[in-house]
Amino acid sequence: MNYAISDIEAAIEGWRLRAASDEAFAASVEACALARLYGAVIVYGCEALADAELDDAQRDALQILTTLTIKKSSPPTH
Repeated sequence: MNYAISDIEAAIEGWRLRAASDEAFAASVEACALARLYGAVIVYGCEALADAELDDAQRDALQILTTLTIKKSSPPTH
């Protein structure tokens, strides 16, 4: 799988929303992993990164995208 900068941004937002506070988010393993990844994409001007280019922490942090996709595609309940 390839991850674009928009995927990384979505993962950051997903973890931020789950955090108890901004401080808790900033100190989390997921935030640190995604910040390193986001910075690298910007510095190196990458269009997308392949799964094989990620370390375990980055790959784990991006797993939230699966949860976000499921929630977006699920029909509303009444």
